[in-house]
Amino acid sequence: MATRSRSSDNGDTGTVAVVLSGAAARGAFQAGALAELIPALERDGLTPTIWLGTSAGSINAVLWGSVAHLGAEKAAEEVIGVWRQMSDEHVYRRLLSFSSALTGLQYAAGAFLGIGPGASSLLDTGPLRRTAADELQTQQLAANVAGGVLAAVGVIATRMPAESDSTVAGEASGRSVLFLDEHVASDYGGFRDRALDVVRGPLTPGHVLASSAIPVAFPPVRITEPEHATGWYLDGGVRLNTPLHPAVGLGASKVVLVSATATTYGPPPPPDFTNQSPDIADAAAQVLHAALADRTTEDLHSLRRTNRLVAKACKAGRPDLLTGSQGRPYRQIDVMAVSPPPGEMGRCAAEVFERRTNGLGRLTAMDNWLVGQAIRGAGDALGRRELLSYLFFDEGYFAAGIELGRRAAAAALSRGWEN
Repeated sequence: MATRSRSSDNGDTGTVAVVLSGAAARGAFQAGALAELIPALERDGLTPTIWLGTSAGSINAVLWGSVAHLGAEKAAEEVIGVWRQMSDEHVYRRLLSFSSALTGLQYAAGAFLGIGPGASSLLDTGPLRRTAADELQTQQLAANVAGGVLAAVGVIATRMPAESDSTVAGEASGRSVLFLDEHVASDYGGFRDRALDVVRGPLTPGHVLASSAIPVAFPPVRITEPEHATGWYLDGGVRLNTPLHPAVGLGASKVVLVSATATTYGPPPPPDFTNQSPDIADAAAQVLHAALADRTTEDLHSLRRTNRLVAKACKAGRPDLLTGSQGRPYRQIDVMAVSPPPGEMGRCAAEVFERRTNGLGRLTAMDNWLVGQAIRGAGDALGRRELLSYLFFDEGYFAAGIELGRRAAAAALSRGWEN
């Protein structure tokens, strides 16, 4: 990954960026991690001024950015408070069985009768739109950017291709879009090799909803502001789950990466002598991890690899040896990565789910139980737990995720910065 930006020209070495990857229902982990991290960094004189997020990370970036003027301790209370009161009723419409029946009819009309537009999603996320309007203080966020409390805040969404794009080479696969608001306009223009475009202007709840529109489960979101970016958008994690490149391009010299998926790989597993074939849930979980966790890990490794190359060039007395396309020298970026251990979020989700839906819980938590049963139909092994961890919107699970995030952040702070 190219570690370069305009800050290499002016000698700025103190800009801190927070990068929040996508994670759907795992977003509470990030909130807990931030509540531990940001006050500790602020006490060291390292207040982050660049906030970038994808999917659930976009929610946390905007939530924190809108209260950044309150100071780290108070901001942490505010963000944690939002997640603690969240549940499935704030995300999708109740009576899930009824909305699922309507989706099934739409699907059947297309599959068997060849009529209708088809189903756009499995869930009706009308409540999430209301929650976003109530909780995302985007006017205050814009004021914090305009006033210099924040240097930049941005969210990543995936722009869906239109029918006409199928005739344009390379366009039918969609593109990543960084919706970006800056205190002072930079020259960061995106990343052509990753089909990443930049759209500047104040952020709205619609931009966050677009960034968080989980494919298949949530419907696409129509964006009309600004006008030249008008189109349909899906979850930013589909193509760019971790916006490390924009963070560096916007001038960060230190990057705090908070990922709700593990950013390390374990050793090769022993031979599997069981005869049980992996189920659909196992396969789906692997696809999800490839899009979210693996790409995050690879981008982080790329940043670390570039840091090592820059260090070797500097040691050899050639700091200008590695340059980007505009002739600017690459530079070392200090990194602090926070993530849960592999499988921990899945185990946590499964434990809370069993506790919350046991006995009468199937009635009091009917919709979450139905989601769990839908996943159970695809399998009952490791993949089920992992899928549940992304789609279990429950206050008990969020509370557990917050505590997991706090512990992971404390461990990262004890390790310190790496370069």
